[in-house]
Amino acid sequence: MEPLKLTIDGREVTTVKGKTVIEAAAEAGIDIPHYCYHPKLPIAGNCRMCLVEIEKMPRLQIACNTQVNEGMAVQTQSPKVLEARRAVMEFLLVNHPLDCPICDQAGECRLQDYYMAHDLKASRFEERKEHDYKREIFGPHVVFDGERCINCTRCVRFLQAVTRTEELTVVDRGDHSTIALFPDRVLDNPLSANVVDICPVGALTDRDFRFKVRVWYLKDTPSICPGCSTGCNITIGAYQNRIARFKPRVNEEVNSHWICDEGRYCFHRLTEVERLTSPLIRQEGGLVPTDWETALQAALSGLSAGAPLAGVISGRNTNEEAFLFARLMRRISSEAALEVFYQERPLTEVEKILKSPDRSPNFRGAREMGVISNGGFDSWLGQLIEGKFRGAYIVGEDLLSALPEGEKIKSALARLSFLVVQDSHLTATAELAHVVLPATNFAEKEGTYTNREGRVQKLNAALVPPEGALQDWEIFARMQREAGDRVSYSTPGQIFQTIANEVPRYGGLSYLRIGEQGAQPSDQT
Repeated sequence: MEPLKLTIDGREVTTVKGKTVIEAAAEAGIDIPHYCYHPKLPIAGNCRMCLVEIEKMPRLQIACNTQVNEGMAVQTQSPKVLEARRAVMEFLLVNHPLDCPICDQAGECRLQDYYMAHDLKASRFEERKEHDYKREIFGPHVVFDGERCINCTRCVRFLQAVTRTEELTVVDRGDHSTIALFPDRVLDNPLSANVVDICPVGALTDRDFRFKVRVWYLKDTPSICPGCSTGCNITIGAYQNRIARFKPRVNEEVNSHWICDEGRYCFHRLTEVERLTSPLIRQEGGLVPTDWETALQAALSGLSAGAPLAGVISGRNTNEEAFLFARLMRRISSEAALEVFYQERPLTEVEKILKSPDRSPNFRGAREMGVISNGGFDSWLGQLIEGKFRGAYIVGEDLLSALPEGEKIKSALARLSFLVVQDSHLTATAELAHVVLPATNFAEKEGTYTNREGRVQKLNAALVPPEGALQDWEIFARMQREAGDRVSYSTPGQIFQTIANEVPRYGGLSYLRIGEQGAQPSDQT
């Protein structure tokens, strides 16, 4: 593309032809205030907050829809520009209610932020404010407070350009102009809650997060969505050691600015369960608590005597955990049949924008770590049901509840001479086990996932696991030591270093190189 130079606030900026002023400024680290502009939506140019002064142009221009030219001189902080912004802010606040004390957007609201930066004056408006819809339910995840809306139309354009479902539009004129659902429509497409993320004020809020916690109390942790193998980048917002929300984190190589609704709310079923805090071992009266040393020795002894041996690990387990699981199982029995849990589902056209057909975020990574057998998971499951195995080690999945063959699986597991289940809570599958090992969930882990495109991305622990539960990798490492393997690890990073040394595709990778945006191993030289 053809490069060109311009100056913004006296700084020389190099960009390419076709860029807009707001894009060129952003690339140079210069923030131009805006409401309606979004880098992934069609330009509307209706909020007028991004007005700038351009040399030789008699009027202020909107930076979001003005393309750069060679030698252009732009001022974003001139007196004329600042006065225009103050006037825009005053206009937007004319009918805006004083909802800040109860608004979920407080703390991350651009109306608040820009008022403090560009207005900060008492209201001159003495007339009655125009009222609008309050608490209107747009869909299962979104509620609308029309009085807060500034008509930026980001939500409307998202539904037109990204999902192409077009549930919302703008109706009426002037002070009565508002966002509304089309007749007989409901905002329930698979990406619907993204309109909450892109709303710059508190007009559209998340029904699941509404009134749950103030955003400034949240501890934000960058991580990866555990919903499927797309590997959407997310920020986990936690409060008092519980997940309050998922928000999409921008990664143009994976999910851009979006996340699907299924992934956004999947943390409820994965974390809001009664946790296991002690190992359990089967005695005559059923499963009873025991200590870790007894449980690990019993598990290792039972699995060693249980050949032919089967093992299955969840697709939510990390590469580091899958690597140690494969090493442990092959040490116990070189003929062990290992697989990653895998189940496909049909997708609609809108779901295909982000979703993967499978719900296993690290299916590819686990197989690359050595958790793989001939025929795949369906073949492995068929052999289990047919009674081909005597012992099994099931990690992180409730096979009885997750699969339609539940009754057949239950009969097969009951016939096993020894069953070990490792999970965060007592599932229906765990209730059949001879040994149950309490482990952590995805939000308590540090490690890596490899998405369906082969991109390696990092998880970071957002929560502290309950006392008594161990990280999955710690359980595998302790069992390896019990089995006589002298290799020891104290962090997931050390395990990943071994992976980088032993698995060719991961050679040269490190946590530092993966960073917050991930890395594609095939890009290596």
